[in-house]
Amino acid sequence: MTELFAADLQRILWRPFTRALGVVVVIVVAMTGVIVFVKSGGRHPFDTLTALPAGFGSAAVLLTLAGFVLGATLFGADYSSRALTTLLTWEPRRPLVLTARAASCAAVAACAALATLALLCVALLPSVLAHGAGAVPTGSWYLSMAGLALRCALLAAAASAIGVSCAAIGRGTPAALAIIAVYWIAVERTAIGIGQWLSRWLFMALAQSWVAADLSSGVRSSGGRGAGHAIVTSGLLLLAAVLLLHALASWMLTRRDIA
Repeated sequence: MTELFAADLQRILWRPFTRALGVVVVIVVAMTGVIVFVKSGGRHPFDTLTALPAGFGSAAVLLTLAGFVLGATLFGADYSSRALTTLLTWEPRRPLVLTARAASCAAVAACAALATLALLCVALLPSVLAHGAGAVPTGSWYLSMAGLALRCALLAAAASAIGVSCAAIGRGTPAALAIIAVYWIAVERTAIGIGQWLSRWLFMALAQSWVAADLSSGVRSSGGRGAGHAIVTSGLLLLAAVLLLHALASWMLTRRDIA
């Protein structure tokens, strides 16, 4: 398992798609820093206590999407390139192969998310120094920000693992994207229309509760409540969803032809 994980990790890091996605992230973060710097100041000072948590919360959405696309694309490419068939001749235990790929994609997504949030802090630093306003951050604020960054990274990792599972179920990247699109339209949107009592148990509400970043008032406490659930409860429900989807993908992968 360790050798397979290390090989998958190296393969992911050297994929052109991974590098291209990293370049796009750097460009977007740099542009965000420039835009915020231009818009802040004067009548619109940059309040670090609220603006940075809001930025992390907004970044969590993009990081989650990027994590899913990373997992779905990398495992889906193994189907189209027949690399999965070649890999299974060396390691025939399909659930182990899928677990190693999901773990490696999740690890890359989590580390990339933390690096992105750190880069976002650097990009917003000129706005803080030139146009900063509000109270001075305290130790508890820094601790809350660290917790928020960690939860954003874990959410990106979970989305990446889900992307791998969807690609395994659909046997390719297009099918994985179709699965998530159908889920969003047929399940999430329908549940929202029915009522919050139902939608609060689905991925979007659970992810919002897990991140627990109030975009208007900053970071919630580590034991606080997001959109319907406590942070710990939301995290456990998300973990259960990831594991159940992974189990389904493993079951389907072992019961059909790969070639």
